[in-house]
Amino acid sequence: MATRSQAVTRTLRNGILNGEYAGGMRMNEIDLATSLGVSRTPIRGALSTLAAEGLLDYTPNSGYAVRSYSSKDIAATYEVRIALEALAARLAAERGFSDEERGQMHRVLSESALLVDEHQWTEETRVRWTDLNEQFHQIIHQAADNPYLVALIRKSRDVPIIAHIRFQWFDAEFLTQAHWDHVEIADAIFNRQPARAEALEREHIYRAGRRLVQQWKKVEAKKSEKASRVRPAA
Repeated sequence: MATRSQAVTRTLRNGILNGEYAGGMRMNEIDLATSLGVSRTPIRGALSTLAAEGLLDYTPNSGYAVRSYSSKDIAATYEVRIALEALAARLAAERGFSDEERGQMHRVLSESALLVDEHQWTEETRVRWTDLNEQFHQIIHQAADNPYLVALIRKSRDVPIIAHIRFQWFDAEFLTQAHWDHVEIADAIFNRQPARAEALEREHIYRAGRRLVQQWKKVEAKKSEKASRVRPAA
């Protein structure tokens, strides 16, 4: 049952992220159970999980509905992230890495380089890169030594849809670009170059956000096309 529930959750999550279930659509347990060929029990568990992840909204006496996110929402979020992450990189360069942070950064970059050398993008690669990317930015946040800034960065990254899609459309080429971005940002901080570190971090986050916005616009177009096909004639 646990495996079936996980499979149903994964199927519904992917459907939301790929535009099969449009924003605002009510997720009817009976209809979903019928379409997926399962009982309502795993459906009920999946909907609860997806609501906890922020992909669904729950309203008493109405049930679950797909939470709406637009490409404009993603773009607006990244406008904030660009400013915050760039400031963190500047502060880190002004203050410099501690010996421990230097060691941590060298390790993360070395492991990232090995990942890039594999020249592939698989689910395993995505999981490993997600962890290394998180460590890279956390080291910079720690070096910035400003807990208020870090709290704001964390808040800007807590938009549920972004947590799910930020590496969904990665590939080996984009992984390589992201790694070398990290190398250059770290180099600027190592060499205490605040303006350079800020500019590099700004461009790094901008490119990541631009890619997500472009891809989400394709999802929106797919949703619009699907809606137009099922819309009854006047």
